[in-house]
Amino acid sequence: MAASPQGEDQSPVPDYGSLLRLDRQVFIVLGAGQGIGRQTAHALSQAGATVVCVGRRADATEAIAAEVGGIALLGDATVRADMERIAAEVMKRYGHIHGLVDILGMPRVKPLVDFTDEDWDWQFNVGLRHAFLSLQIVGPLIGQSGGGAMVFVSSTSGKVISSNRAAYASSKAALQQLVNAAAIEFGPMKVRVNAVAPGLVTTPRVRTTIAHDTLAQSAALYPLGEVGTPPEIASVILFLASRMSSHVNGQTVFAEGGVTGRSPTYATSSAQLPRT
Repeated sequence: MAASPQGEDQSPVPDYGSLLRLDRQVFIVLGAGQGIGRQTAHALSQAGATVVCVGRRADATEAIAAEVGGIALLGDATVRADMERIAAEVMKRYGHIHGLVDILGMPRVKPLVDFTDEDWDWQFNVGLRHAFLSLQIVGPLIGQSGGGAMVFVSSTSGKVISSNRAAYASSKAALQQLVNAAAIEFGPMKVRVNAVAPGLVTTPRVRTTIAHDTLAQSAALYPLGEVGTPPEIASVILFLASRMSSHVNGQTVFAEGGVTGRSPTYATSSAQLPRT
């Protein structure tokens, strides 16, 4: 750190660029097989981390691990035995874990009145159980390793209303509260817990399920004129995983181009509003 040569403020100035480095750190990425997960694996690796890619599909998970020079471990993050096995394997191989990024989650889209018990249980299993298991199983190991960061991918659906996504929105809102609570409990272990909440992101799954014209219409609703991309979300995850965010804890960072702040009442631009 360099000290200011003049003036009253003589406090040290950090090397801010180095704060993004993750050299010699081991990070687990759940859902690394494509989209935000793949980009996150690359972001962490480029920052110097050793990346453990976790997924259920061997071909995709192993391919991404090869891309970033990490390792692939197969398992279902919603199953306690799988998460315990994965955590034990990482500790056996490296002796420490410095962070975890959890990308998992998808919506089951249908009217709430049509939801079955199985639908509801599936949505919360896919949206929340893996976060609970990650915190309970991996969180203390990060603490034992000297501290680190856990980052979960939530959604703007946890804050704003979206038709036919009541269960999904409920699970993401619950995830944000879980992050808040875990940050308080894990803070004394020097384990920071945060989340990032994207809006619509052009992941491979989105591109195959949403027509190009529909994506263009959605982009028009965003103040920036475009929906998010996986690298843009991975960049926020890297920030939250690194020492650059060392005093950020228990937060959900909305990386959604400003769309959640837009009131539908005033969605029309001022240039198109009638003069009064």
